[in-house]
Amino acid sequence: MADLVFMSEFKKLAEDEKPREKLAKYGPQALSLWELVALILRTGERHKGGHFEDVMQLSKRLVSECGFRGLFNQKDSAELKNNHNIHKGHAEIIVAISEIQRRLHGRFDSFDASEPSKIFEKFKALQKAKQEQCFVLHLDPKKRCVYQEMVAVGQANSVVVYPNDVLRTPIWIGTKEIIIIHNHRGQSKASKADIAWTLALVKGAWSLHQIKVSDHIIIGEDGYFSFIEKDLL
Repeated sequence: MADLVFMSEFKKLAEDEKPREKLAKYGPQALSLWELVALILRTGERHKGGHFEDVMQLSKRLVSECGFRGLFNQKDSAELKNNHNIHKGHAEIIVAISEIQRRLHGRFDSFDASEPSKIFEKFKALQKAKQEQCFVLHLDPKKRCVYQEMVAVGQANSVVVYPNDVLRTPIWIGTKEIIIIHNHRGQSKASKADIAWTLALVKGAWSLHQIKVSDHIIIGEDGYFSFIEKDLL
């Protein structure tokens, strides 16, 4: 098999044809896929034997070998590094961006959230948490949690959660249904403050943003308390 020969083409480009300059002059829509990748990677590769692959050639090769969707759907930086002969730092950047896009597109830790008991099983570790915490689950039309985030961490016996903390990401990514989870140190029973806060959030989320808050689950040492099961929603 013939040895690969890596050519440097980047320096041959006119100054206003380089990706960074094109971005500044024309905006991101003017860049090709490989040019966007080149902006992310920033530098080329020095391979064994002294061959240098500039960032332009490197980006074109990766897009060609992985496909654009495949390139940013990577999960293992070591595997990416070995399979495509790239530097560890480049592999880590690609994997990090892949994880960001997975989370933005709601493909992070997907699980069945159709029943409070199933959600409780997923979050049972909160029974032993030393601080109160609040999570928001984003649901798809099939009642699967497709994204979750911690929106607040409090003290041993309280947590302050503002409506903006809960609704910011659902509004941003277009989620239409959410479930709130938080924990109590002790019994899971909802307090008067919990009930008032939840009912106000449910009303505001729907009237202002058409986001449905379908349940609020409180996890305590004795189990869980579901607003939907207690006919509070």
